[in-house]
Amino acid sequence: MIPVLLIGLGRIASLLEKDSFRNRPCTHAGTFFSPWGKKKFFLVGAIDSSEDRRNRFCKDWNIPKNLCFPDFKNWASSFYSSQSKIDPAIVSPNNRSEYDGKTRRRNFSGTQFVRQEGQDLADFKNVHSVDLRRKKKDHNSCDSNPNSIDPIFCLVVIATPSETHYQLAKAAIEFGFRHLLVEKPVCHSLPLARKLAELCRKTGTDLRVNHERRYHPLYIQVRKWIQEETYGPVRTIRASVLTSARNPGRAILDKTGPLFHDGTHAVDLLTWYLGMPDRVVSILRSYPNSPVEEQALALMTYPKGETVFLEAGGMRNYFQFELDIQTENARFLVGNDEVRFWKSKPSRKYKGFKSLTPVSISEKSSAGSNPFLNLYDSLFRHLSGKSSRVTGDMEENLQILTLLDMIRRRAEKRFLGV
Repeated sequence: MIPVLLIGLGRIASLLEKDSFRNRPCTHAGTFFSPWGKKKFFLVGAIDSSEDRRNRFCKDWNIPKNLCFPDFKNWASSFYSSQSKIDPAIVSPNNRSEYDGKTRRRNFSGTQFVRQEGQDLADFKNVHSVDLRRKKKDHNSCDSNPNSIDPIFCLVVIATPSETHYQLAKAAIEFGFRHLLVEKPVCHSLPLARKLAELCRKTGTDLRVNHERRYHPLYIQVRKWIQEETYGPVRTIRASVLTSARNPGRAILDKTGPLFHDGTHAVDLLTWYLGMPDRVVSILRSYPNSPVEEQALALMTYPKGETVFLEAGGMRNYFQFELDIQTENARFLVGNDEVRFWKSKPSRKYKGFKSLTPVSISEKSSAGSNPFLNLYDSLFRHLSGKSSRVTGDMEENLQILTLLDMIRRRAEKRFLGV
């Protein structure tokens, strides 16, 4: 079983599980407390600054209150206290070898993983992964006793506002954790994402970001069609993540704006499907003196000739996520509200012409249709050293943040009337 430390007890961490309209489990807690999840994961701590959320979390999931903490520091103190009962040498953070910026030194288990100067990063991670898997056989990592856990075998889930991600991830890595799952976007700015990526490289930390559509079988199937050119090469994609900067308000509260807060969903899939564009032209519309945009528009072209139109925000009184993908011989419309598929066939109206004809498409697959279950199954297999479809590592998300930053930084700024 995999020990889990959950940081943040809000919507995506737990509260959305109460939404009867959603395909559950639809949260982190809902997944590892599900009948399936209980066989593979166990909670070693839950952290949130809100006492109300901590109490609600304990009540919702029947969790003892001594597993919930107001901050990482309190959890760490409790961890050291429990560990000292097992190993008297571990009594405080001062007795712990820490990351020094160049190497990763001795951890709680006494095993040393150090990246040598000039050592290839991929080779370091490969050797490190093999060593961990070998050590897992000796160390009973399936022991669900929170007093005997080793941080390098834990999964840390960071489900907090994006402006807190960098500091929390940094604290977890410096503590000794080497497997992190962070909610999107990985950071709220490109400079912080670069710093976090460098920290992950130096320490061999495996950080993944939850863009959950990557684990939905439909979006996986569309990627396969695009990469294999099953229906010909992609010609154009219209990507829209339509919402309001002020309602529900998270985009303006964390000062990221709808481009970073919501547009990251579309930019993630575009990067996953097509890679990085070779040209970006963009416009941002905002109110005077507002810290965030109300609408972000971008036209992007790609090396193989694809063209993408992106809109994020848009001052709509509704939420809509949609990708309208047009290839040489087909069209796929995939989004939160509907899924439609057309193929090019001889026209029934015009002799000698071809028309797009609707055909059925299944959202089911052997992997299952629930993105959260697929995500955690991939993580479990990955952390257990088995073949896995896990995706969305730190380097990929650095690309996503680079593109989001490029759209914002290069944009023509236009102001809306008050």
